[in-house]
Amino acid sequence: MLKNHKRMYALSLLACLLLNGCLAEKMSEIVDGPRISQIQNPTMAHGYAPVSMPMPAPTQPEHHINSLWQIGSKAFFKDQRAGRIGDIVTVAVLIDNKESTNFTPSMTKETKNDRSITNFLGLEHQVKRILPHKFSDNLPEKWLNFASKPSHTGSGKYNLEDKMKFTISATIIQIMPNGNLVIQGHTEFKLMNEVREVELRGIVRRSDIQSNNSISSDKIAELRIVYAGRGDITDVANKPWGIQAVEKIMPF
Repeated sequence: MLKNHKRMYALSLLACLLLNGCLAEKMSEIVDGPRISQIQNPTMAHGYAPVSMPMPAPTQPEHHINSLWQIGSKAFFKDQRAGRIGDIVTVAVLIDNKESTNFTPSMTKETKNDRSITNFLGLEHQVKRILPHKFSDNLPEKWLNFASKPSHTGSGKYNLEDKMKFTISATIIQIMPNGNLVIQGHTEFKLMNEVREVELRGIVRRSDIQSNNSISSDKIAELRIVYAGRGDITDVANKPWGIQAVEKIMPF
């Protein structure tokens, strides 16, 4: 009995230590609030992987003697637009999406089938002999009779509206073999005890970059935008992690 009490005490102590480890970061934010992360090399961040896309076959540039213009050049003089790893590009994000879907499916199907068996290898007479007269005289002419009329009607409506407008500076982190540029930007700002984070990543063509090193979001391929927060407001808006864990594993 004493051993069981010691075992329960040890398990309770272990559970408390695990909870303290999970809550240590939250407890440290009581006074100063959430901390802003340090600036780091995005290619060294956890989970980073270079972008790999289908590429055209490489071609050798043609050079013409005594000509100021070369094939593939963007201008007669040196192009000052961002195009090297580490250069900064200003991205103007403007998203205004509206989606609406309304559908009313309806299905009706009617099936009726009657089958009569008059001769079945002579066994129909044997059935009458086995059964009593009051049953054999009232045998049905149709041995198979069924009807079905299923009906289904449904209605659905879907409305979605997304609006997003802001400007963020991104850095060129990769140059693809075809000359396209992979950009990534990360911004954090802290207001009171709430930190807001904005992250953007995508692939752009250098020819789409304006002379002032800016580009609009509609010209970015594989665009990824993350807008998140951490702090008091986020903690109130989100469900406690214990409830989230229970809802994830609860099968009902």
